[in-house]
Amino acid sequence: MDWYYEGERRPENWKNICEAFKKAENESLQSPIQLCEQSAKKNQYQKTMNTRYHLTNFETSFFNHTVHLTPLSGQEVNVLFFNHKRYILDDIHFHLPSEHQINHESFPLEMHLVHRSKENDLLVLAIMVIPNKEPANLEKSRLDSLALNPRVSGRGLLVPVDVAKLLPIKKQFFHYTGSLTTPPTIGPVNWVVFKNQTYMRKGLLQAFKENVGKTNRPLQPLGNRTIYLSE
Repeated sequence: MDWYYEGERRPENWKNICEAFKKAENESLQSPIQLCEQSAKKNQYQKTMNTRYHLTNFETSFFNHTVHLTPLSGQEVNVLFFNHKRYILDDIHFHLPSEHQINHESFPLEMHLVHRSKENDLLVLAIMVIPNKEPANLEKSRLDSLALNPRVSGRGLLVPVDVAKLLPIKKQFFHYTGSLTTPPTIGPVNWVVFKNQTYMRKGLLQAFKENVGKTNRPLQPLGNRTIYLSE
């Protein structure tokens, strides 16, 4: 079922496209949301997170209006432990600009590392991305733009990624329960959103803007949810 970020089938109208989309929105607390440090519950937050990420070969694809990276079968497994539960990384994709806001601030890009447990429960690790301070390298920018072109990325390029290096240096995170941010927006999904940002080359960030464009769902109501902030 086709859906878009603009026009008649934009996010505000996803629930009207089909019954599955409507059911997903009505039955789950939705994402993304505003994350505020001041109102988040901080005291004695007991849930822990640990990662075992490695240099991994990913295959590119282009669907749901953005670039995806999928680990090749047979590669060393990238694992996240949250609240003593084991999740496996099975997809990395990107939204522009950021879907979540942190302390009422939006960011140029948001990266989602989608994990799944053996019980098929979902956990998404979200990282806000800002440009680094280095001047753009024109040759690298040209190659970035070529690689992110949907006609090229959709062919299944092989991309080595050191997943651990995608994470910000400071690992403080927000945690809440929500949904997927693309239709059908089913839940529950455990969201772990880093408070601090990571950096990306200016040319690569510009290539995302040119080839992917606006792919963010608007903020959704918080409802009666509690947002937690780790120590």
